[in-house]
Amino acid sequence: MKHIGLKIIAFICGIALWLYAISLKDYSLTLEVPLVFSRLSENIATVTKPPEFIEIRIEGRAFDLIRLRSSRKKAAYITLDLHTIPLGLQRFEITKDNFVSPSFPNIHYIGTNGLSFIELEFDTKVSHTVPIKLAVEIELDSGFVLMAEPTLKPSELTLRGARKSLMRIFEVQTAKDRLQKLRESDSFSLPLDLKNIPSNIEAVDSVVKLQLEIQPVTRIKIDSIPVQLIGMYNRKNYALEPPIASIEITGGKKILDSLRKKDIELFIEFNRFAIEDTDSLNPTVRTLKPVQSTRINPEKFYLKKINSENASPTQGNTP
Repeated sequence: MKHIGLKIIAFICGIALWLYAISLKDYSLTLEVPLVFSRLSENIATVTKPPEFIEIRIEGRAFDLIRLRSSRKKAAYITLDLHTIPLGLQRFEITKDNFVSPSFPNIHYIGTNGLSFIELEFDTKVSHTVPIKLAVEIELDSGFVLMAEPTLKPSELTLRGARKSLMRIFEVQTAKDRLQKLRESDSFSLPLDLKNIPSNIEAVDSVVKLQLEIQPVTRIKIDSIPVQLIGMYNRKNYALEPPIASIEITGGKKILDSLRKKDIELFIEFNRFAIEDTDSLNPTVRTLKPVQSTRINPEKFYLKKINSENASPTQGNTP
């Protein structure tokens, strides 16, 4: 125990000497470094996604290698000068001239851990527009109705990249989601699903707006609506029986509150009686505003001969 202090000092000096000896010796290290393009024209883009990193071997003093490995991503990288690159498939040899480590001048490039070259294809950079497909499930609360098709704004997405790459993309979808228990008109921000878009293609937008028009469901009844007989026939000889009907309409409250008798048309085409070989038909319903469903009372209407003499289905003019 007498000489414990001397032993500690000797131990520390030994470590210091060992560290000093290590610092004078060069070591090699395998490292993944970023691939960086320089001076690529704005009118040219890569067709396929280039590798983000390249695995290389480097050598240098131990402390420099330790500091480099623990420093930021671009403390060392491989760079390709693309200032005069032509279109088409090109091969690039990876040499010491492509290696850059500005803060570590004493670290040297040895080689790659694999192929000593990379192949990249280049094409003209263009813009391309594709439709956006809604991939969201929309579920309304009971007693409510969707008054129009869901609207996406924008409905198309502009992509920028190599012409050959863009021609392979036909649509983009929104991220999958489910909107439940909806009771009123609203708009929602939806992210686009861009995971299948290569990173070398730029998307102008990443979010779209979904607009929904929702109203509570209601029902109204309108009486004494005339049922028209249309087509080529002699009006003096034929008529519908009964000539009027009542209609029950189901739809959005806001729409039905503004619906009037003049906004509803009931009609039967004269030729249908002969074509379908029947004496009674359901009328066609046409409304000027969108509704969910209709029910006509009575359901069937008969073709009545008013004057059997000189009756001719093709006499007269269209109404």
